[in-house]
Amino acid sequence: MTSILRGIGEPGGWPWLKAVGIGVALLAVPLVWWGLLWLTSYRPPVPEASPLTLVVILLATVIVAPLLETAALALVHWFGVDKLRLSVPVFAGIVMVIAVAAHMPLTVARAPVTAILFLVFAWQYAGWFAGSGRRWLAFGGVALTHAVYNLGSIALAPVWAVLLRPLS
Repeated sequence: MTSILRGIGEPGGWPWLKAVGIGVALLAVPLVWWGLLWLTSYRPPVPEASPLTLVVILLATVIVAPLLETAALALVHWFGVDKLRLSVPVFAGIVMVIAVAAHMPLTVARAPVTAILFLVFAWQYAGWFAGSGRRWLAFGGVALTHAVYNLGSIALAPVWAVLLRPLS
């Protein structure tokens, strides 16, 4: 586990490629969790239809959400770690709680996945900033990781539909 956290928290020589790799690897989180839920009797409620167009959904998911959520994460890092001198694990825990609370409604299917994703994003941001001293690198790396994860999640929607088939 320590080597995984170290790997996430170091930008390395190819940080943009690494950010893409972290985003792709994070797709294992919902795959494992929702796969386990699929084996149980848990079935989520039927989701409501979205009034948004596919283009708006894609833009919001792949561009807007990663940028806004990474900006919020960066602000929490600046205030918590830089100003209040909180440790990185405390910062990551705070980000995790904020993210889960912001991604309503809370469900058994969604909350654990959101918690792990934002724990990784927070760890990545803190590590990349500490390792490089450049906020833009940390911000860009996390935003890219998040965008890649979201895009991959959209591509895997048919898999998610099977694993999270609602009660009928």
